[in-house]
Amino acid sequence: RRVFADLETVVSPTCLLVTNTSSLSVSAMGASLEHPERVVGMHFFNPVAVLPLVELVRTPSTDDVTVATAWDVTRRLGKRGVLVQDAPAFVVNRLLTRQSSVLMQAIEAGSTFEETDEAALQLGLPMPPSALLALVGPRVANHVLHTLHDAYPDRFPLSPTLETLAEGELPTLEPRDDRPGVDELHGRILEALADECAHVLDEGVVAGAAEIDACLILGARYPFFFGGTATTDIDTGVLAIAHNGNLTN
Repeated sequence: RRVFADLETVVSPTCLLVTNTSSLSVSAMGASLEHPERVVGMHFFNPVAVLPLVELVRTPSTDDVTVATAWDVTRRLGKRGVLVQDAPAFVVNRLLTRQSSVLMQAIEAGSTFEETDEAALQLGLPMPPSALLALVGPRVANHVLHTLHDAYPDRFPLSPTLETLAEGELPTLEPRDDRPGVDELHGRILEALADECAHVLDEGVVAGAAEIDACLILGARYPFFFGGTATTDIDTGVLAIAHNGNLTN
């Protein structure tokens, strides 16, 4: 807020104020500005050179000219924009964090990182969640989790394991005999993602399910040949979505 307030005094009246935040409120960043209508989010994804998605985050104050300009900049960069409303963690990070919450809870119940990776890779993802966590950074992932926990505590519990990793330490983990199996974990991931997608749609964060598909395909490399999160057979390891949050064939 302070940086944007300082910038507003020196930039031209037509200059956009843009943030790449992965989870913070864009509305809050521009709330004290004289012209909050020119604040917009342009959220890129790691690795930026590979993933084409940019979540274009519109606040209630963002005007049409700002959105159109951000969209055109995204196009000129060779990226693909998806318009999202200003909600905690937007779309991709919200869904990935919901998935991560399932996996962290399993690890804390005695599963191994290898087992949670195997359960998630059945979705057809290009890298295991443990590698993605290392790429993004545990501190960033934990910060996103805290943002989502503040907004939706029942669905995004804080993780002692992730907290320890974010502090630069390795947690002490012991496999347990009563831990869930890989197939059970895979089912939990599907159910959690389908449920969170339903919440995203109900809140109007995106216009429809097609936007969720685009976000996950272009921003998280969910397999395009399965249609991202499109309805399909659960046994293939692909998420099926219904607007009411149920899994469908």
